[in-house]
Amino acid sequence: MDERYATGNDTRHTDHAVGLTWGRHAVLEALRSGHPVNRIYLARDAGGSDIERIKELAGQRGVRYDFVDVGRLGRMAGTRAHQDVVARLSPVAYTNLQEALQRLERQPQVTLVALDRIQHAGNVGLIVRTAVGAGTDALLLPSRGGRMVNDEVIRASAGTVYRLPIVASANLGRDLLQLKQHGFWIYGLDREAEQTVYDVNWPGRRIVVAGNETTGLRPLLRKSVDAMVSVPLCGGLDSLNVAVALGIVLFEMRRATGIATGMGRAAGSGG
Repeated sequence: MDERYATGNDTRHTDHAVGLTWGRHAVLEALRSGHPVNRIYLARDAGGSDIERIKELAGQRGVRYDFVDVGRLGRMAGTRAHQDVVARLSPVAYTNLQEALQRLERQPQVTLVALDRIQHAGNVGLIVRTAVGAGTDALLLPSRGGRMVNDEVIRASAGTVYRLPIVASANLGRDLLQLKQHGFWIYGLDREAEQTVYDVNWPGRRIVVAGNETTGLRPLLRKSVDAMVSVPLCGGLDSLNVAVALGIVLFEMRRATGIATGMGRAAGSGG
């Protein structure tokens, strides 16, 4: 159902079916209220105090904003009454890294996953579902350059996205350094790494970082990684889908660290 609000000459519109809201006051209210926002789109020539405030709040909350042609805003909103701004809302509430660390502070075994510029919603959703099944404690998603949670991700995860705390990371490199300061060891996936997933002596606090489907981890993030690990393959294959490779790593980590499964049904018995 659509909801329309009118204040003076300002018409604000939120379409929950597609997760969009537009109009300056509507976007400001979404940011002020703390509603999770994936991305904001501004007309290239947008100006005024409301636009400046939107950019300021977006920066404070780590929400990406992009400047686009005004015609694109019209196509997204389905109307010209968008007032030069459209926001894509998130269907899930994100947490921040500090809150996640506080929640996990007394936990002896902690597994985190970070995704660096994963583009395909199907991969993100499958990674979420696999991470939940492997007992992962939280997932870090960069708010710029990768796929945030949307309806496609939710469907691909079979709804398990609601079971996993998700950190919206405004600066993944900085967050990885902060995790190091809290005693985490950082492992990156690399098909060419000499050390395989079966050779690792996993520490109690660890995070696995998976890179883009085509280009892998960015060089800057590689500098933050303590070790690169690979999944050994047979049959002449040189790589696996990133979600499959990450799943192998997570379940091998779980086996190697002796964590009790606590699982109800065997893998493969669900849809």
